[in-house]
Parts: sequence; structure tokens; C-alpha cells
Amino acid sequence: MTLRLAGAAHRAFDGREPAPADPFLVRIYADMAEMYGTTFDQPRLERANRNTFSDMAEGLLDALPALEDPLDLVVMASAEPDFDPRTSAVAYVTERVPGEPLGFALSDQGETAPYTALRLAGQYAAVGQADRVLVTVMDQTTSPADPRPPRQGTDARDGAAALLLSADGPGAPTEVRQYPGLTLDEAHRRLHEVLDDGVSTLLVGAGLDPERSTPPAGARTEVVRPSAEFPCSGVWALLAERLPDFTRDGGTVVVADFVPDGPDGTGRGGLSLCVLDFGAARA
Repeated sequence: MTLRLAGAAHRAFDGREPAPADPFLVRIYADMAEMYGTTFDQPRLERANRNTFSDMAEGLLDALPALEDPLDLVVMASAEPDFDPRTSAVAYVTERVPGEPLGFALSDQGETAPYTALRLAGQYAAVGQADRVLVTVMDQTTSPADPRPPRQGTDARDGAAALLLSADGPGAPTEVRQYPGLTLDEAHRRLHEVLDDGVSTLLVGAGLDPERSTPPAGARTEVVRPSAEFPCSGVWALLAERLPDFTRDGGTVVVADFVPDGPDGTGRGGLSLCVLDFGAARA
């Protein structure tokens, strides 16, 4: 059973005024830093935005149309875990939405996490365990240590995206494809193979080069890159923003990103694609 994209939303969040760090977080991060032979940057934490995933989940649910039908599954994807381990945003969301959905979080995969979340949701649907699914994607800039590049630049912001999927009803059928162990050159070649099948729009993440992602001459694919402010949720924000246009115009939309395996951002990595067939969307 294929999940269809029934709705999407994105919301950005402003930072808080600098304030003394919570003593609990100071203690836990100082202990962790000592354990790993590094130094906890308390002033950095006190200057940070300090928007928890629960804070952002609340605002994100308010940005979605009212959910009336029960959900079966909630998956929260993020490049890195929530900076405040005392809160469970997944538990908060499952309490807020109708039904009694299964909920879990997926992290530590960089920008691959949302694609993996969608793939897992599709597997639940395939065995009849999830007809209605909510996938959320979180971008959080608060970190007690220097973030790993290129995830968070100086212009990074907190943001969250929501993807509402349903096994029946209107919406574009979704298909997730993930290819591990590729070099960046191989990832671009594989992407071109997909674009050769006739893709109207490509939403390309920060791990891919927009110019090298452009299909061969003669192809009519629009290539769009999101703002660098939202490294994990940016492509999904674009999808949410342009969803009415895609639904009206039809065609195939591909969301794509490449995440290197190595901590230095080089070497082999994984290409992730989400293919949305708006031409097959039922009115």
C-alpha cells in the first residue's frame, strides 16, 4: 500500500533572549564533555535559541489544518537529537493528535533522517499497520558544542516541517529510494538517471550541487534549492510552500539530498530521493 502526501506545513521559530543556562543542562553537558575529553561551552548555550522540539512541535501542529481523522503513526526526524533530554516531543505530538498513534524519533543520520522516516512509514503502510501518518522534520540550532559543518552555518535558524500522509484519498503517491556507498559524482549520475524518466521539479538539498544536478540538455526539469537557514527541513519547507502549485500542475517532483558518511564531509555517502507523482494524484 502506497502512502499519499495529503498535506504539508513548515514554520520558522525565533530565538529567545540570552539567559542563564538551566543548572540541570549545565551539569549533564559538563559531565558529558568531560567524558569525551572536550569542553562544555556554557556561554554558547546561554546565547542559543533554546527552542526544544516540543516547543516547535506545538507551533507546527497549530500551522496544520485541523486533524480530524485518527493517526496511526507519528515519526519525528532530525539531524541531531533534541538539546534538552528531559522533553519528549514525540509523546507530546501523540497526545495532541487524534487517535492513539505509535510514535518514535529518528536522528543521527543528518539530512538523511527525513527520507528514512518516510521509508519506514511506507513499510508500516505496506503491511497494513499505518493508513494515516504524520512525519515531522526538525531543525534545531541550539548545541552545547560546535556543530559539525555544513549542517549549521551562521545564518541557520530553528524550523520544523510536517508531512501528512494517507493510504487512501487524494494526494501524490510517494516513493523513497536510498542508495548508500556512493561518491558525490556517483550520486549525481544516479540522480540524472532518475531525472531522465521525466521529472518536472527537483528540490535539491545542500549535499548536492544544483549545477551538477541539472539534467542533460533538452530536459525540462526545474531545479530549486532551499534556503541554507534550514539544512534539514528546507527542502520539505519548499515542498509545503509549493504544494498547491504541484497539485494543480501535476507532474513528478523529486526531493533529493546526499549526506557523506565521513565526519569531514568527504568520501562516500548516501543519496536519498523522495519521488512524488502528482500526475497520479486523485482529485
